[in-house]
Amino acid sequence: MNPDVARLPVVYDARRFYVATVGLGSDQTWLQCEGADKTFKQDMPLYPSKLSDYISCTKDGVCIYEARYGGGAVTNGVIAEETFTLGSDTGGFESIQLHMGCGLIQQNFERSWGNNHLYGKPDLIAGILGLGSGQWSFLNQLGATGEDAIIGQVGQEVRKTPIVVPELFQTPLYYLNLEDISVGKTKIGFPRGTFELKSQGIGGCVIDSATPISIMYRGHFDKVANLVKAHFNGLGVEYVGKRLSYEVCFRLPGKFNVANFPSLTLHFQKADYVISDYKANFVALDFETVCLGILPKDEDTGPFFLGALQQVNKRILYNVMEQSLSFADEYCELGS
Repeated sequence: MNPDVARLPVVYDARRFYVATVGLGSDQTWLQCEGADKTFKQDMPLYPSKLSDYISCTKDGVCIYEARYGGGAVTNGVIAEETFTLGSDTGGFESIQLHMGCGLIQQNFERSWGNNHLYGKPDLIAGILGLGSGQWSFLNQLGATGEDAIIGQVGQEVRKTPIVVPELFQTPLYYLNLEDISVGKTKIGFPRGTFELKSQGIGGCVIDSATPISIMYRGHFDKVANLVKAHFNGLGVEYVGKRLSYEVCFRLPGKFNVANFPSLTLHFQKADYVISDYKANFVALDFETVCLGILPKDEDTGPFFLGALQQVNKRILYNVMEQSLSFADEYCELGS
């Protein structure tokens, strides 16, 4: 996927036109609504919630929802039934009835979306189109089966890894078995089970396009960062420390061959996820400063989130029928 894929779905109704970012780690579809107490900035007007048909869960009132994301963003509000109209692959439009969250309190989205230099213009985004695996998922409400979903063209290498389905709890997140990480040709050598899903909310590795920048526990992050620092030190590139939210930044010389950027490889079960595109591993803050595009977290609790930046120029297939994830390199700028 390229950076724009995370905000491609154009959501309409009879009154307005909206753009939502795809949330593969979320089963809740939602838009910011009129009357919200807290919002992030968006270009279009807030969704006209006074015209919505709210869903009642009890005799006393409407259904409510809350959704939390890897970058610390939180939204909550009420659930309504709406008619969504989206562009069809046949060239026309298709309309469907969906349960949608009407966001009334949005927190920490500016930090997660506005300062990541990924989405380009986050003000265009009005909410999230949930493609997770839970009951409120956009795909589940469509009744998608994935029976005819395939990827791979002539000469294109497709790799496949299992999707981890927890036995003891339900989750909208797509967990993967991450076994190790390499920087360039050097494997870190994490002990077996380092990224194992231990229990609900503890450990594991999640792939999620609604998390802009990958997030990793600091103890693991430091091992990756040390190899990245060593790589650039060997090239005589100056390390400049923290810039904005990024902890590992460098000042490039006037002429720097982009082929000298290190690749990152996530060694998943049965499949290596090689991120060779330097734009998917590093964020350019200005003409001379680049930073490692992974954010550390101090709590050794939640999963490692593989975010949208590290999914650039990848074609990714979620096969929910056989519980597998397939991926291949793609050159999105060429429209392939």
